[in-house]
Amino acid sequence: MVRRIELSGEWGYAAADGRTGTMPVPSNWHLRGLPDYAGRVTFTRDVDGPALTPGQRAWLRFDGVDYEATVTLNGRGVGFHRGYFAPFEFEVTNVLREGSNLLSVDVHSPKDPPGAWPNDKVVIKGVLNHHDCRPGSWDPERGQDGNTGGIWAPVWLLIDEGVRVHELRIAPFLQPDGSARLAVDADISWSVGERVEWTLDILAPDGSIAASAEGAVSGVPGRRVVSSVVTVREPRLWWTWDHGLPNLYRARWTARLPQGASDTAEQRFGIRELRIDSDWTWRLNGRRIFPRGTNIIPTQWLAEYTPDRIARDIELLRRANVNAVRVHAHVNRRELYEALDEAGILCWQDFALQWSYAETDEVALECRRQIQEMVRHLANHPSIVVWCCHNEPAKNRRTLDPMLAAAVREVDATRHVEEASEFRFHPYPGWYYGHWREFAEAPGAPFVNEFGAQALMNVDSMREALGDAAWPPDWARWAYHDFQYRETFHVTGVAMGATLEEFVANSQEYQARLLKFAVEQYRLRRFRPGDRPVTGIFQFMFMDCWPAITWAVVDYWRRPKRGYEALRLAYQPTLPIVRPSFGGDAAAAGSTVRFDIPVINDLPRGWESVSVRFRITAPDGTPALEVSATGSVPADTVHRVARSLTWRVPADAAEGTYRAEVQLLRPDGEPIGENWYEFRVVRVPTGAFHATEIA
Repeated sequence: MVRRIELSGEWGYAAADGRTGTMPVPSNWHLRGLPDYAGRVTFTRDVDGPALTPGQRAWLRFDGVDYEATVTLNGRGVGFHRGYFAPFEFEVTNVLREGSNLLSVDVHSPKDPPGAWPNDKVVIKGVLNHHDCRPGSWDPERGQDGNTGGIWAPVWLLIDEGVRVHELRIAPFLQPDGSARLAVDADISWSVGERVEWTLDILAPDGSIAASAEGAVSGVPGRRVVSSVVTVREPRLWWTWDHGLPNLYRARWTARLPQGASDTAEQRFGIRELRIDSDWTWRLNGRRIFPRGTNIIPTQWLAEYTPDRIARDIELLRRANVNAVRVHAHVNRRELYEALDEAGILCWQDFALQWSYAETDEVALECRRQIQEMVRHLANHPSIVVWCCHNEPAKNRRTLDPMLAAAVREVDATRHVEEASEFRFHPYPGWYYGHWREFAEAPGAPFVNEFGAQALMNVDSMREALGDAAWPPDWARWAYHDFQYRETFHVTGVAMGATLEEFVANSQEYQARLLKFAVEQYRLRRFRPGDRPVTGIFQFMFMDCWPAITWAVVDYWRRPKRGYEALRLAYQPTLPIVRPSFGGDAAAAGSTVRFDIPVINDLPRGWESVSVRFRITAPDGTPALEVSATGSVPADTVHRVARSLTWRVPADAAEGTYRAEVQLLRPDGEPIGENWYEFRVVRVPTGAFHATEIA
């Protein structure tokens, strides 16, 4: 077995600008004494090396270093790695001494140089070094602040007994008879003897053995991939949380030398299949599914994204009825994907390319290497169903991205590969242009990867992030924290008000209204034949990666904005919608209006009989109308459960804002879904025309 010695703790550091000290590893140096520093930092520590017996080997493993790492041990170079997200390791058997050893890691996390940034970038970090949601936004002078450099994940000294299972890769294939065939590749190495015996067990979610295999490898010692295929009968499939259970299997692979030394590796995986039709309909295990998605950039600095924070984010996502996330233009840490697997949340995984990069062979080659590294690193996660090569490319769209898609398919032919997520699938009416009511025409259909609007953080968060600059607003500071002035005041028309509290309320109310309307309009077109059908949506975005004013519905401290509740409501798997017969959100006193109640049901199950409770509340809180109806809600449909609920608006009805509320209940009284719609009652002068009895 492999002995694992963790090398976390206090390391010495020396920055190229002359600063020295100690720093905990893992960490990002921006958070640990070198804020906004970009360049080289050399980290050192003493490693107590054990005495190696004949046949034993030693390895240094790094779970994550941002961005370039040059590793030396006792003054001898042992390896180099470039790229911030993937683990890497080097054998140090012939360098490690018994007792004291000096380990040195030269970490280089540069800025893109002037002239290269922002449109000819060479550093491959995606949104972590160029975005409008990070420190400095896209400001040409400060848009690369908050550098992400550092040894952000644990470092290990590994000692094996002459044989090692480095990595397992499991690719599931569903069969016509309902079974699943698993292609299992084991990356192994050994240093003693000319034969390695191996066994493979596939463990079901309940721990029972679902399949097994065994064999042997002969030949000179070295490193190779051992492939096998096993069949699982009656597999328990991995589903999203709203369609079933996210069942997870484990592959246990043991390599054994004739003299008794062995190593065992376990890898968790799921058995599932996701296909995307030519019309962008997603089918999970053959069943049509509608992604209710959101874009996520959980943090700017991966070291701070601890298991507790990941668990909190998963809880927030589930409470918001999200069944899919897009990891937006970056690669996150392994623990996030494990949590998505467990929660039954689908993942559209972007590569770390954001906007434009240098058109050079060197950059193209490095992108190709790193994207294949990403796929190998994350391939076993059943939650990941799409690889996307580039977010919002410009000049690289026809030159770089097709090559990257081909490179991904070389490594993984089991998933959908998208060359790019393009601007045409990212509509922003009501923010960058136009009015939010344009969402009624389903811009970006059929599959919408971004939409939304900014909103200020809650008042406490605004003051925590901006201090005295929060109010009165220091617009330069606000812009550094990603606030978009033109869009806020000259597109949306959000009123600033007289206090920070008023501005926050107005801003968050605008975001919430836009999101609720947009999601409802998109979902009403769910798989609609012919007329701009919608097959999936990803709101932009869910949480802030630093204390910022962005499109997020949850801020950096995970305090929800009003938009979070709007998203939660509109993303209910079974969603009733109130559709009035009048337009413009205004009904005339004395008119007769009607309300239809279409129900969107994303679930694979329905109800033959449901109760519909409908009420209208006047501005003073008193009930203006209360009615009930019954109907059915079929599975996987948009279905009108009640029609023509009629209200004769009293001629003397008070003017103001009224609220229509609808609730669906099962026969046992359990709620299925709920919603609301606000409108105004207005007076029309005597003799003026107003519509009545509008169908």
